[in-house]
Amino acid sequence: MKRLALALCLAASAAAAQEVEQVTVYGGSLSGIWKVSGPGWVSINLFHGTDWGPLRAAFCRIDHNQDGYTTHCYGQGPSSGGTLDVDGKNFHLAWGTMMARMVMDGAVESATRFTGHFALKLAGVPIRDSDLTEGAKIEIKPDTPDTGGKAGLVRDILGGATPPHDAKLDDGVAAAHALQLGGIEAVSYLGQEGKAEGPKTVPDPNYLTLYVIEFAQGERICALHQAPDGMLDAFQCF
Repeated sequence: MKRLALALCLAASAAAAQEVEQVTVYGGSLSGIWKVSGPGWVSINLFHGTDWGPLRAAFCRIDHNQDGYTTHCYGQGPSSGGTLDVDGKNFHLAWGTMMARMVMDGAVESATRFTGHFALKLAGVPIRDSDLTEGAKIEIKPDTPDTGGKAGLVRDILGGATPPHDAKLDDGVAAAHALQLGGIEAVSYLGQEGKAEGPKTVPDPNYLTLYVIEFAQGERICALHQAPDGMLDAFQCF
């Protein structure tokens, strides 16, 4: 029987035209960088039910504007993927369409921690992951050693350079060139993150190298992977 494997991180890939649901959050400002655990994949079989992959860590940025809080994680499309409104302790976050979407329901425990559970909703029917997802706010330290060794490359790209790269990254590189946030004030190593997984793939927890870029007028996370031959085969600033 054919299985459907859905690669998943906190913010599952979302196209710009996809619907975005409102989220409810309680407590102080959630703006900043978060490290969040979540299932690496979910597999659906018509006869054997739903299997959720093991939890893996992902880095996300939560931003605030006039509409509330917005999440940004690696793998998203141009849409924000979800909005948070300050109104109560519990929250509901969703990506996708009314017929098929990924959701997360949880509670904000403090200004630096939240917990919850992911679920898959098919035609409105939720299929919940029993594993507890946790989010921890990260304190950015500019003096963190650059063990990833890519800070210079990130600076070059944001400065307008176009290194050899997979054609699928054209839009991501162009978007990085088009950022209008003023000069770069700091590039801080954030950590490593795995790439999208499936039930039959071998996990690579260190595939992506991530940096926090402090601009004069804002903050972004940039994630990348460079092949041994120098070809950039993963890149996104979010």
